[in-house]
Amino acid sequence: MAQALPPRPNLEWLRKTAKQALRAERQKRPDAKLAAAQLLVAREFGFASWRALKAHVDALQKSSSPDTLDDTLVAQFLRDVRSGDLAAVRATLAASPNIVNGHGPHPHWGGRPQPLHMAIEGGHREVFDLLLAQGANVHGDNASYSHWTPLMLTISNDQGAMRVELLARGARLGLVEALMLADDAAVERLLNRGKAGLPDYAPNDGSVLAFARTTFAIDRLLALGVDTEAQDQWQTTPIEAMSRLGAKGQPLVRHLLARGLRAKPQEYARLDDRTALEKLIAADPQLLHNGDILMGAVDFGHRDLAEWLLAQGADPNARSSIGSHQTPLHSAAWEGNLAIAKLLVNAGADVHARDEEHHGTPAEWARYSMQVAENPNCRLVAEYLEKVAGT
Repeated sequence: MAQALPPRPNLEWLRKTAKQALRAERQKRPDAKLAAAQLLVAREFGFASWRALKAHVDALQKSSSPDTLDDTLVAQFLRDVRSGDLAAVRATLAASPNIVNGHGPHPHWGGRPQPLHMAIEGGHREVFDLLLAQGANVHGDNASYSHWTPLMLTISNDQGAMRVELLARGARLGLVEALMLADDAAVERLLNRGKAGLPDYAPNDGSVLAFARTTFAIDRLLALGVDTEAQDQWQTTPIEAMSRLGAKGQPLVRHLLARGLRAKPQEYARLDDRTALEKLIAADPQLLHNGDILMGAVDFGHRDLAEWLLAQGADPNARSSIGSHQTPLHSAAWEGNLAIAKLLVNAGADVHARDEEHHGTPAEWARYSMQVAENPNCRLVAEYLEKVAGT
């Protein structure tokens, strides 16, 4: 009697099953071919040929395509996944199984991720496991989420156990993932074909160089002529992206500087390099009017550097040149940094200032960050700012 197909078979599963069958068959017949193993799998499930089985599975996928889902339903599902509401996630999956690979608007910022992306970002292992059990695509369909794969998110969000699980389930380790993991051996293996080993695109629509995490990888990519100045969708260059890594980015930025790339003053601020800033500001005092420099110090919690910049005449109400054009106080509120928030307020920062995109005050940013980042320190900042503002 033929076996029944799983509830939601897909072509990736079919190919994996056939390869497993081939390995088993080669233990009996070393010269066994893939076509013979495919035929065995097809007959096991009651089909006369591999082509017939493949056509049947393909038709099932098309008939249950997540593209036909209501966007409002997917949006709510993504919010439930991101927040870790396991009961709500179970109920929605039971009613609409194909939503497991749907796309919808991100609960907090741009792009159209899938549920697996949100489970990883939220750090909810039970939801993550449930989605995988229900057929979530471990590779992800990532074009509408700036080409960020689930595997990349496990690296970026430091979800090691989830990363191990995805790899165990066959998630592809591409060049960007290898770069982010600082896996020089994998980088070398993937680039052994030279430029042909480079991806056709880079996540965030910038340069793949921005994802290098070792000096070896930097040199390997530079040798292949990758773009060193390309700005991504947030106008961020590779050297700026590395400066945003904090302490981990310092040796990478230094290496790029040694290779002839130039850093902006705000990149030195992110690295807490007061010596470099002192030289730059001495040569050009107008740099103190560049709000991105103070923002760089605040973004990364460099209180002493921020205090020094304010003492030199930096404007506590300066605006970021990118993103929401927020003030440094907005940034301190988002990060939950009470010490820097107090420093800025004492220097004259406006607690009533609103960013230009969301029109939120610093206190409102702190309250929102409590939901997104689940940072308890943001509550302290919000309460302090609300007290100062008299609200």
